[in-house]
Amino acid sequence: MDSRDFDELEDRAREKLAPGAFAFAAGGADDEITLADNIAAWRRLRLRPRMLRDVAEIDTGVSVLGARIAAPLMVAPTGRHRLFHPEGERATARGAAAAGVPYVMATTSTVTVEDVAAERRSAPERHSAPERLLAPQWFQLYLPHDRSVTEGLLDRVAAAGFGAVVLTVDQPVYGASPRAARAPLEAGPDIRAVNLPGQPAAAHGYGAAHSGTVTFPATFDDLAWLVRRSPVPVLVKGILRADDALRCVELGARGILVSNHGGRHLDATVASADALPDIATAVGAKAEVFVDGGIRRGTDIVKALALGARAVLIGRPAVWGLALGGADGVRDVFEHLRGELTRTMALCGVAKLTEVTRDLVA
Repeated sequence: MDSRDFDELEDRAREKLAPGAFAFAAGGADDEITLADNIAAWRRLRLRPRMLRDVAEIDTGVSVLGARIAAPLMVAPTGRHRLFHPEGERATARGAAAAGVPYVMATTSTVTVEDVAAERRSAPERHSAPERLLAPQWFQLYLPHDRSVTEGLLDRVAAAGFGAVVLTVDQPVYGASPRAARAPLEAGPDIRAVNLPGQPAAAHGYGAAHSGTVTFPATFDDLAWLVRRSPVPVLVKGILRADDALRCVELGARGILVSNHGGRHLDATVASADALPDIATAVGAKAEVFVDGGIRRGTDIVKALALGARAVLIGRPAVWGLALGGADGVRDVFEHLRGELTRTMALCGVAKLTEVTRDLVA
């Protein structure tokens, strides 16, 4: 699969997928202002490269929550992967492991926690020795009203070897996606949220009938409970304000994921790239900071790291790779991004990620 141009990759996925499946993955909320601005915000930033540095050897490795990974890249949590490929999340996890990057599995996965955990494998032999590690897996959590359901999920993911729980907090109610509403999702009987009680059909709530419906209204009190109860570290996803980030860290969150949910719920929110610097500055060394939303190039990755992110999460391009090539397609997307990152680092005069500092971005 040729993943050199992610716009072309998206066009090819559109041709292959059912209209409802494509609209579900590609669409954003309302007028899709934030969806577009997530990409544009990275492109507005400019790099200030250093010259006359030794860049003969480039090291893209980084540690996240103490685990060494091949590059500061992760698969962002997206649900219902059997809409895009028959193997669903198994293929996604296998592709992530082949690329040596963590996979963040969604609550609305169509494959069981245990089956996804079985795809955690050593990274390819062509990586250097420190990178031949099991690819970490994290679990994205929506907080159900019934805490016994949450407790069951927490214990299952910990037993399966998942290294962290990522609490998504920016969907207290459903947003509205006119694009998705115009192309209703026709999910087959195998498109089910198999890790939830009763294995409910994994239909989405982006149509007008569900707009504003209360879904997962987590509070700071819920976060405090989750940190106490979880057997693994807790991170919080969906933060766009420094004061919210600091409160989460004070309550025990080990990481903050700067995110506006890919522009899928509240339109006209600040782009992730614009929210990142204040949050990273406020959090400092108290917790690890990550970012998703609109990252499409190696230059975007360097900009994100310079602004304070430990690593970036990739959502839609991973889905397009899955749709077109299964596990190999996911791997190709991340290997392509790692290659672009390596080249960008060299051209910016940095040989390792600790040298990617704020002054690289104008």
